[in-house]
Amino acid sequence: MTRKRRIFIATMLCVFLLAVLTGCQFEESQEKKIKDLDYTICDEGKLPVELKEIIMEKRKEPFKLTYRTKDYLYIVVGYGAQDRTDLNVVMKELYLTENAIFVDTDMTSVENKTLEENKVTYPWIAVKCELYDLEVNFK
Repeated sequence: MTRKRRIFIATMLCVFLLAVLTGCQFEESQEKKIKDLDYTICDEGKLPVELKEIIMEKRKEPFKLTYRTKDYLYIVVGYGAQDRTDLNVVMKELYLTENAIFVDTDMTSVENKTLEENKVTYPWIAVKCELYDLEVNFK
């Protein structure tokens, strides 16, 4: 192997390692929590009409969406069609980082019972919080 080739390979290896290490550091700082966000869980009656219509269109399949008004940010997570009545969607975390808002929800079961035959529910949660001009990341 020539000397020029070894120098080239060593240089490329250094560039690759630098890129990998920088990428890991960036990702770590992006998820560092600054603060938990205050939010209000909204039932259907407290949502903007257009947002209610979007939820009704999407509810048969799992979905995640955000909706902004001039004053608020709405974050909605739906779990699609379910054949049980004992399911609730809960907000596990909603927090602000330097570059984004992170959302983590879960579907929980209250009891062990099933729906009557041919009936389906569509569990979802909608929360309203202060308006931020940041990307929302769902966990």
